Amino acid sequence: MKNIYTLILLLTALSCTYNRTNTEPIIVSDADNEDLIVLVEWSVNEGAEVDLEEWSDAWSKMVVETEPLTTSWRFFINEDKSRVTMYESYTTWRGLLHHDKRITEGDLKDRLPEVFARYKFEGVTVLGPVTDELKQFFLDIGFDKAMNNSEGKLIEFDYRTSIGGYTKK
Repeated sequence: MKNIYTLILLLTALSCTYNRTNTEPIIVSDADNEDLIVLVEWSVNEGAEVDLEEWSDAWSKMVVETEPLTTSWRFFINEDKSRVTMYESYTTWRGLLHHDKRITEGDLKDRLPEVFARYKFEGVTVLGPVTDELKQFFLDIGFDKAMNNSEGKLIEFDYRTSIGGYTKK
């Protein structure tokens, strides 16, 4: 009987050892990384009498609950609260395409005026592997090369591909 208890204790200890979660980060070279980062620059419209922090938190909550291909969705504001940078990251370009289709064709289309009531586009930088399909989508919906910033200059999306680096996942 004592041997059975010893055997059970030994098997339990071994199973716990082999079932540990791997906490070592995985290093992904940029050549193999499909992550996409989008930096949207906004100026805050004068007279936009809204709580920008509350509004940003509400949008972040909505995105995290409904868009599984997002990995980060953050808003940064300057000291005088006149400019905001929206930081979005996706597991692939398809995540960004899905999000922007929701805004232009889907369930978020009616909320787009809410965005423009608060902000004016100043520029967009897309970092990572971008497909021609995604670029064409932005042209077709009138986001790229179709709007002016607050200085009246045409906004052209700035696409940048990686020339090296890594990501820990």
